[in-house]
Amino acid sequence: MAELLPRLTRLYVRAFSGLPRKVWLLSLVMVVNRSGAMVIAFLSVYLVNSMGYTATDAGWVMGAFGAGGIVGNYVGGLLNDRYGSWHIMIFSLVIAGILHILIGQVTSFWPLCVLVFLTSVTADAFRPANRAAIAVYARPENLTQSYGLQRLAANLGFSIGPALGGLLIHAYGYESLFWADGITFLLAAVLFLLTLPADETSRPLVDTAPASPAPGKPLTETRRALRQPWLLYLILANACVITCFFQFFSTVPVHLTQNGYTESQFGLLLTISGVAIVLIEMPLVYLADRRLRPLYVMLAGTALIQVGYFLLPLAVVTGYFLLVVWILLITLGEILFMPFTSTYVAKHAPPARRGEYLGVLSASYSLAFILTPVLGFQLAEYFGYVVSIYTVTSIGILGLLLLLRVDHLREVRTRELSADLV
Repeated sequence: MAELLPRLTRLYVRAFSGLPRKVWLLSLVMVVNRSGAMVIAFLSVYLVNSMGYTATDAGWVMGAFGAGGIVGNYVGGLLNDRYGSWHIMIFSLVIAGILHILIGQVTSFWPLCVLVFLTSVTADAFRPANRAAIAVYARPENLTQSYGLQRLAANLGFSIGPALGGLLIHAYGYESLFWADGITFLLAAVLFLLTLPADETSRPLVDTAPASPAPGKPLTETRRALRQPWLLYLILANACVITCFFQFFSTVPVHLTQNGYTESQFGLLLTISGVAIVLIEMPLVYLADRRLRPLYVMLAGTALIQVGYFLLPLAVVTGYFLLVVWILLITLGEILFMPFTSTYVAKHAPPARRGEYLGVLSASYSLAFILTPVLGFQLAEYFGYVVSIYTVTSIGILGLLLLLRVDHLREVRTRELSADLV
């Protein structure tokens, strides 16, 4: 036991060491930005409980948010490759901050759908630009650590946001959420300008590969993202897994509140998740990255998410302690799954198309954000929330099966590029 503490200390030091200064600064921006992540956590509850929307209408508004994310991620990735990450990130933070405030002023269904869509387009354009910037700042040997630090920063902020959101709802009503979220976007933009002025990420990456390879050298990858088989399998798998995972942003909070749990108790669950990520993600990612193949780590994460959600209906009727076990299970699955998908794509994407490849990956998260509420609330309205949760969770099994093909397809493509030209 006496040896355990020094070993854990050394592990933590190794997990956080060697990361570039700009990765840390970008993580600081992320903490400030995500500290206001209240709107998305409570949007479905706000629409149903405060605005009086039906579950189906709430699902369509949440779906508009997801549709905006698909557009924002893909277009953001393309613009990143053309103009550089820096410009995309600052534009996203400023415009999204203003639009978040405006959401709280709109009550009509269609205007709300349009505004939520536009907010998501601008906010999610940040994601591929952010991931591409990390790939520029980080060294190859600590790329997964750098993505892990970004997730840790996002979740550190997210551990603050929902808990604060629950308190704001209780004290000042739902409208305060939209102001708080918008202001933190704008504060993050100011911090970004002060700490990360225009640098190498303000210019596009130029493909410096020769027109034809040297004798005996493989061809350089030039395929567009949507024509890359291994990437298509990966983003479909990611969409399936995240469709299951994103239930805690849509049907789960409504299901909990309808079973006697409060918004503050749900916010506390998200805070527990954020704190767990802060405590264990970096050392766990550090060990897994050095000892296991990325695909195996992603498969393990997928399995944990599935187990957690299949246990959720039992946890709801059993008590809060089992809900804590549920959130810890899916959090551990998230830790093992999400950083490695970004690393996998960033390492294997052609540099001049890295933003496009990462944008497609990010867009798959937004596709999941559409599927989860639209499918989940429709099922809940007709068959109840338990059937909805089990059905949506089953989609993750398809994601696991698709993941099994990704490495094989990438190796096939590598052999094609390495073959001698005829």
